[in-house]
Amino acid sequence: MELTEGRLEIRTGVAGAASRAGHRLTLRVERWSATVELDGDEPVAVQFHADLTSLKVQSGSGGVTPLTPVDKQVIARNAAKTLEASSYPQVVFRGEVQPGYLVAGELTIHGVSKPLRAGIDVADGRARASIPVLQSDFGIKPYSLMLGQLRVADEVIVDLDVAVPADLI
Repeated sequence: MELTEGRLEIRTGVAGAASRAGHRLTLRVERWSATVELDGDEPVAVQFHADLTSLKVQSGSGGVTPLTPVDKQVIARNAAKTLEASSYPQVVFRGEVQPGYLVAGELTIHGVSKPLRAGIDVADGRARASIPVLQSDFGIKPYSLMLGQLRVADEVIVDLDVAVPADLI
């Protein structure tokens, strides 16, 4: 069963001595897909694909000045470069659904695969998860400026919010 309605966002923090000058960003992945495999009416497996070439800056808080539309375009390009999205455009998760709305499987980012276990909150026809991911675990060096005095924090939070058919809840 294909799940098509929802959103996938990545929240970043800032680090470094000049972190007060940086923006905490919310990036939206515009192209993604999620599939749930069923055994009867029970979800047993999930597969998720995200296209990193579709990143868009939704918002930014903090920083010295508000983000302009041009800033958002520059940030999206820098994110694509940092993630090497032209070489590694897909993020993929494949896993099994376990009792208690847990998923366990393998997350592949930047050509590196790591095990992932995450809890899913299911309520009001939605499945939601907030999953911390360390960029360095996947061979990604977080974006930095000013010789590292201002940089994106290593940990990012991946937020997923997907509409779920009533028969799956």
